[in-house]
Amino acid sequence: MSLPLPAILATLAATLALATWGAADLLAGWSRRRRLLARSVASADGSGTGLADRLDRALRGTVLGKALARRLAAAGMRWRVSTLLLTLVGGATAAVVLVGTWVAPLFGVVAAVGVVMGVLSFVRRRERRRNEEFIAQLPELARVLSNATHAGLVMRTALQIAADELADPAGEELRKTSDALRLGQPVEAALRDLGDRLPSRELGVLVSTLVVSARAGGSLVTALRTIAGTLEERKETRREVRTIMGEAVVTNWAIGILSVAGVALINFMQPGALRTMSERLPGQIILAIAAGLFVVGLVIIGRITRIDV
Repeated sequence: MSLPLPAILATLAATLALATWGAADLLAGWSRRRRLLARSVASADGSGTGLADRLDRALRGTVLGKALARRLAAAGMRWRVSTLLLTLVGGATAAVVLVGTWVAPLFGVVAAVGVVMGVLSFVRRRERRRNEEFIAQLPELARVLSNATHAGLVMRTALQIAADELADPAGEELRKTSDALRLGQPVEAALRDLGDRLPSRELGVLVSTLVVSARAGGSLVTALRTIAGTLEERKETRREVRTIMGEAVVTNWAIGILSVAGVALINFMQPGALRTMSERLPGQIILAIAAGLFVVGLVIIGRITRIDV
């Protein structure tokens, strides 16, 4: 039994309308997905369409830019790579002009090197402090993971719970790990990336335990509870050692401050003495020896005060 022509035309029209609506909805979904993906990538790496954004993307493509970006991320600083480099260049230029005009061009160059080393030392100190804060949270992290796995949750869910319960920096780093797991990265690779971002012996032990458990199984709950107790003891030991070495740390800072203050005092007591000294070869040799001795003293005291517990 054949259908009438109007019914066939109505069916074709309805099918065409549904197909058109479906195709339009699919294209709209793809467009929204591309916009959201571009927005998420822009917010993650600081990319955009401005001049500063393009400069930052160009710098991040270099070896130096990638290294600086990793250091800034490890330090928890929201600076752009371009901002850091412009700060270094601007500070070094100002030091050369101001100190070189006030004392001598040679001291301007030394001051520029000091500014660059000071800014990089500040970033390194922020990175070290954030790493220590994360290490202090490791016993609590081990306990949260132990409780979650004891309740029957898988490691992905346990890491997400720990990211929600712990404060920063542990919460921020675990959220990055959870996001990587949601995007399909294996648990082992995500944990390895976490250990690379915040290198430490304590985190290495915890990551190795989780990786071995994910590969071969075993009593993960017991291992995590044992690790939590051990990490708590190590945290107390680190605190005691830091308190004992506090005097040596103050001595390290005092040597650096007194060296700069002594040079400024000499030039204040006898104006133009440093300029005269830096313009002659014997004076340059004496200044180089004195600067070398100061640097050696700072390095030795820094190595003494750096204790790996």
